[in-house]
Amino acid sequence: MRIAIVEDNADVRAQLCGFVEQYAAESGKPLEVQTFPDGAAITPYQGGFDIIFMDIEMPQQGGMATAERIRAVDQDVVLVFVTNMAQYAIRGYEVDALDFVLKPVNYYQFKVKLERAIHRVERRGSTRIPIQTMGALRLLNTNDIYYLETHSRMLYYHTAHEVLPVRSSMQSAEKQLAPYHFVRCNQCYLVNLRHVEAVQDDFVRVGGDKLVISRRQRTAFMAAVAAYVGGTVR
Repeated sequence: MRIAIVEDNADVRAQLCGFVEQYAAESGKPLEVQTFPDGAAITPYQGGFDIIFMDIEMPQQGGMATAERIRAVDQDVVLVFVTNMAQYAIRGYEVDALDFVLKPVNYYQFKVKLERAIHRVERRGSTRIPIQTMGALRLLNTNDIYYLETHSRMLYYHTAHEVLPVRSSMQSAEKQLAPYHFVRCNQCYLVNLRHVEAVQDDFVRVGGDKLVISRRQRTAFMAAVAAYVGGTVR
C-alpha cells in the first residue's frame, strides 16, 4: 500500500514518515511512504497512491486546492488532512476527505487515523501491488489481475492486455492477495473471483481462459465463489 505525505514543515514531514514506518513494523503491513514538501510538488497528479496525508496550509499550493486537483483524476485515493485548524473539517467534505489529524500530532492519534484509512482502502476491494517483472518495478492494480499461474519456478500474472512474469512463489502471492478475493482452483492457478465468468463441470472460465478445478480444491473454491457471488464476502 502506497502512502504520500504532503507537508511543508520538514520536521512534521519526518515525524509523520516515522509514524508510518513504526506502524508498518508493528502491524506487519507492507507500507511504502513517499514525501512531498508542498502541494505543488505532487501535482499534476498521475495516481499511484492509496492514501495521502496532506497539510492544509502550504506556501505554494494549499491542501484544499491540491485535493481538488487530485480528485479530478482520482476518485478512489483516501485523503486525510493534517491541520491545526479544525474549522477546515467542513470544507473537507467537498473533496471527500476521510478524516483530519490535528496538530501537534502524536503517534496514537496518527495510528487511529492511519488504520481507518487502510480499512477504507481494503473495503474498496483493490490496491496497487509492486511486482518486479522484466527488469522493471511495476505497480499493478489487483482488480486488473485475472489470475496467476505458476510453472518452472515462475509466477505469471494474467491481465486483460498482457502476461507478466515474476520470479516469486505462489504461496507468497496467495498471502498477499487473499484480502482481494483471490482463491486457488488448483495448485497452479490463483483466480480473482471478480473475473470469474462461468463454472462448468471441472473448469472455471476466467478472462476467456478455461482453468481446471482440482478435486482437492473444488469444495473450498466453490464455497468461495458462492460466498462472493452471494454478497457475503466484503
